Amino acid sequence: MDLTEKRITKEELDLIISLRRELHNCPEPSLQETKTKMLLMNFIREHTTKLQLVDRGDWFYCLKRGADSGEAVAFRADYDAVLCGDGVPRHLCGHDGHSAVLAGFALLLDRMQTDRDCYLIFQPAEEIGMGAKLCASLIKEGKIGEIYGFHNIPGYDCGEVLLRTHTFACASTGLEIKLTGKQSHAAYPDQGNNPAGAIAEIIQKMHALVAENHKGIVLGTVIGIDLGGDSYGVSAGEGTLRLTLRAEYQDEYEAFVSGMETFSRTLVADAGLQCSITRIEEFPATTNDSSCVEKVKKAVEGLHLEALYPEEPLRWSEDFGHYLMLTRGAYFGVGCGRNHPALHTVEYEFEDSIMETVIRVYSELL
Repeated sequence: MDLTEKRITKEELDLIISLRRELHNCPEPSLQETKTKMLLMNFIREHTTKLQLVDRGDWFYCLKRGADSGEAVAFRADYDAVLCGDGVPRHLCGHDGHSAVLAGFALLLDRMQTDRDCYLIFQPAEEIGMGAKLCASLIKEGKIGEIYGFHNIPGYDCGEVLLRTHTFACASTGLEIKLTGKQSHAAYPDQGNNPAGAIAEIIQKMHALVAENHKGIVLGTVIGIDLGGDSYGVSAGEGTLRLTLRAEYQDEYEAFVSGMETFSRTLVADAGLQCSITRIEEFPATTNDSSCVEKVKKAVEGLHLEALYPEEPLRWSEDFGHYLMLTRGAYFGVGCGRNHPALHTVEYEFEDSIMETVIRVYSELL
């Protein structure tokens, strides 16, 4: 292969930086990314000639046919924005950069000769843990044997590549526990059934489960409690407890969540309360395949880039884990500045200088 085929030009880099900034200025919340999707699809239509562009409704993919009919390889980017507390979507996680990088890789792929089919998956709704589920059918449909993706990581020098065998990002879920008892006069709490005691016991149980011995990270966080009001003559009759539960390993995550659910249901039944429990924005662990991590490592070393191997996985979650439950793959990080603003903060914006680094790594994984 002519090495120039695997190099993105200065003109192409300028194009994708311009695309990224255009995407940054039209942030859209999960499953509402209509303009974002249109911008990306139009960019690929305008700047490529040999890729198949397939619209699947909420998402789309590009396909470059290879010489062999065996297992395909895929690369994935997400393109939804963070829906902030004020109800305004903003690109505070770098998904504008992730999708611009994959669009840049499409320019390179368009002129490359490949031995196997290559899919570029442009995915919505990562922030709520639903996007990968929508796209995951392509794994079987396209006979995809490997899939790769990346996330920009503040706190590391630009271009440093973070690799981890096994878990890269933790499994997590929100857990909403609604309890219904009976309201009463505050002077006669015995005539009602206030769920405050049950809420306190559920929180204590969460801390007890976290304190047990585990093979990896297990964390529980109280997100919010809604109980009663400001009328001091009324004992509350209903309440809602919101938790986030997370764990490094999928089996420990499942045991933690099911343990909390079982304890809560048993407790409230014994207390004469009614209970409903809902999992919200559930993410599986992003569990890398060791052979795919080794391929990324060789690509990084071949490009003379700096590779780092964090001792612990990232505590946040990433729905790329849905793909890794269906096929081999690896998710890696790329540093975007040691002093770069943190993800999900209002100061954050994707660092354009790392785009070329990711595209070069992707080109070596074909």
